[in-house]
Amino acid sequence: MTTSKIAIDLSDVTFRYFKNGKRNVIDHARLSVEEGTITVLMGASGCGKSTLSALIAGLYPENGGYLESGSIRLFGKEVSELAVNERAKYLGFVFQNPDLQFCMDTLRSELIFCLENIGILPEEMDRRIQETARAFSVEDLLDRKLCFLSGGEKQIALLACIDTLKSRILVLDEAFANVDRENALQLLSFIRRLRERGTTIVAIDHRIDLWKDTADEFIVLGEGARILARGIHRENLNSFRDLFDREGLFEIRERKRKNHSAPTFSPQISAPDESTILRFENLTVPYSRDDPRLLLENACASFQKGTMTAILGKSGIGKTTTFLSVLKQHPYFGKIVLDGKEIRTLRKKDLYQKIGIVFQNPANQFLTQNVCEEVVEGLRIWNKGLSETSLKETAEKLLELYGLSDKMRYSPYMLSQGQQRRLAVLSVLTGGQKILLLDEPTYGQDYRGTAAIMEHLEKRIKEDGLTVIFITHDRTLAGMYADRIYELTDRRLLPVDPLSLL
Repeated sequence: MTTSKIAIDLSDVTFRYFKNGKRNVIDHARLSVEEGTITVLMGASGCGKSTLSALIAGLYPENGGYLESGSIRLFGKEVSELAVNERAKYLGFVFQNPDLQFCMDTLRSELIFCLENIGILPEEMDRRIQETARAFSVEDLLDRKLCFLSGGEKQIALLACIDTLKSRILVLDEAFANVDRENALQLLSFIRRLRERGTTIVAIDHRIDLWKDTADEFIVLGEGARILARGIHRENLNSFRDLFDREGLFEIRERKRKNHSAPTFSPQISAPDESTILRFENLTVPYSRDDPRLLLENACASFQKGTMTAILGKSGIGKTTTFLSVLKQHPYFGKIVLDGKEIRTLRKKDLYQKIGIVFQNPANQFLTQNVCEEVVEGLRIWNKGLSETSLKETAEKLLELYGLSDKMRYSPYMLSQGQQRRLAVLSVLTGGQKILLLDEPTYGQDYRGTAAIMEHLEKRIKEDGLTVIFITHDRTLAGMYADRIYELTDRRLLPVDPLSLL
């Protein structure tokens, strides 16, 4: 009879970002993970999941923060006692935000860099690179600039890089957040093969449905990353529905069905009328000024005032680039007409007074070092007549609505990715623009956070006539909230029936 090895062992770990701080981000946490298993950690946004994974990887406290107590061991060895190059043999770590992890300008260069770091001979590198590229279906990405890849392509590229290290443990922090379902399922197939060769996988993810056929165990974490429940797997998922509901881990479909009916659908693109605020006329979007290949060709679409529209499509298909064209940040042909005016005729200042955007990575658009001040700044720009006291009071009410009232004095960069997303949406909405472009609203969110964002947007649509256009890989989310849905596929923008997605 064989006994299982413990790959990861955390004992009574307490950690906070500041030695004299009052709040423990990780509070007396314990966790053990067996070798050769796939474990999914779930929990509400901000409960400490990402910080816990960074501790396992040895990034904290080496690069910041204060470990008050506890031990963190990989296969019985203290992480703090492992040199960085030695640690890579034990553990590979995929960040939520891949831009924070790349060191080189192309995927090929990044793969070479990874292989150099583990001492692979130059004559062996090309074979290893081609092998990895085939395994992850990224042959066509090898020589493209990483900065020009889509969010989903970057996450797949990063997974390929980490796999070249052949670490015994792989930690994935929301690694599929920007990956479409088809690619996510392919990556899950690869992860199952990693398990077969003995690799231990720990994934942070909110999507039970994505992992239920792959994970050996789900673990639900509460505040301070304390375990609320473990031993959860496909066969007993229904026994934990009340816990999932309390922690905001139900699918959005389950939550919305309780109070909402399905949206209506009109398959025809209506002719421009007084209700049309934005329209595409034969819109064609190239890859770039120097690359004539097309992402979108002769697309026609209209967006009505006071409605919510979803745009679906695979990773790298051109959804975010189309948003950039609407903001005059990317070249296009044809027409983009806003309130009856072609946007080429508008000054950027005038354009941005009418259209706001929340990017895939919300940290790219923060202006201040304080959560409350971030909202106040947005209010101040667009509400010149309000006193500073009124601005702060309004900001505090909005932060409470978004579940961020206890983070008012934090730096935005200290928030979890899900909390950053909520703050970015809130900050943009203070501007009073007529149109909000939202790139992946579910990125880093638990279902409670997603519902808070979407329901507040619905309220703004109803009360203020806001027009929302959002990009998503979550077809269920699109079906439940969108009045109209388009799918970008094969350079075409095609209407989709929301009822077909429920």
